[in-house]
Amino acid sequence: MNILLSEQLKKLRRERGNTQEDLAKHLDISTQAVSKWEREEGYPDITLLPAIASYYNVSVDDLLGVGAIEKEKRLNAYRDKNAELFRDGKSPERVTLWREAQKEFPNDLSVIYDLMYALSAADQKANADEIIACGERILNESTDQSLRSGAIQCLCFTYYYAKKDAESAKKYAKMAGGSAVTVNALMPRILEGDEAVRYCQTNVQDLFDTVGITVRIMCHKGGYTPEEHIKAREFLIKCFDLLYPDGNCGFYHCRYSEIYREMAVSYLELNDAAKMFECLEKAAEHAIRYDTLKDGRFTSFIVNRIEFSGIHAVKDFTENESGLLLKSLKGEKYKQYETDPRMVKLIEKLTPVAIT
Repeated sequence: MNILLSEQLKKLRRERGNTQEDLAKHLDISTQAVSKWEREEGYPDITLLPAIASYYNVSVDDLLGVGAIEKEKRLNAYRDKNAELFRDGKSPERVTLWREAQKEFPNDLSVIYDLMYALSAADQKANADEIIACGERILNESTDQSLRSGAIQCLCFTYYYAKKDAESAKKYAKMAGGSAVTVNALMPRILEGDEAVRYCQTNVQDLFDTVGITVRIMCHKGGYTPEEHIKAREFLIKCFDLLYPDGNCGFYHCRYSEIYREMAVSYLELNDAAKMFECLEKAAEHAIRYDTLKDGRFTSFIVNRIEFSGIHAVKDFTENESGLLLKSLKGEKYKQYETDPRMVKLIEKLTPVAIT
């Protein structure tokens, strides 16, 4: 309680713009006493608490930090529920959750942030104006770099994909930090020992994932032939195999599954059924491993100090990876192969694990 009181006193004094002497004079005590409270070397007599609270026009609970503690508990409860809904791909329910949180904490920018992303996941186009309003409010009012960075990203994507306004999207893209001076670049240099190594290993993992995302965007926008699509994705498979040579890739089984699924489509376009089914088999294998993932640790040397958990998987859709693949296999795209024994076997393999 003493620590919270100290922080609250300093915060309230700065907000009001007064001095330790001003508060001491109001309470008819020494300035040294107030100074000790702020240095956490003591705390006021309980009889002084109402007078201090009245001076700053707050409740005694807020003065002691009890209000802040209760607020954080409530926000954590919202965050836990949001994580549960996120893992299940229940985006509209997330919007409802954060609207309730906003009623309770209308001026908390972290709530505005989570509402913004929930709105984007639920229906970016329909919610575009509200998403933009949330993002602009964060940029105007917040000094938290993580909130600001997320708002910039969300504004950029909303203008580009929902508003079809590339110029506005570029404006926000240019507000994002460069790759040289980032928290990921700076932290390993100032950390020590195992903590520094874990940070470096996470950076390596993120870099490989960024390569994967970037190459797939390149394929999507480059007007590539099916053969070129296959080459690009073979390159990505080699990258991930380099990072996870022992096959223990945790969360990144979903990346493998997505890549093989996309390669299968290219082979379908080339009428190469043998290669198509080979890719679909691998896509199914990785989808099932991802959907049945347990807590563990990466064992490849470059990332062997990082742990992973099955609950880290989040998505904006209700299906799991096996369900997405199963839905695709049963769709119009693969209809000509619906009675093929290889397709029947794949569907039988995925069905027990799939959530559709």
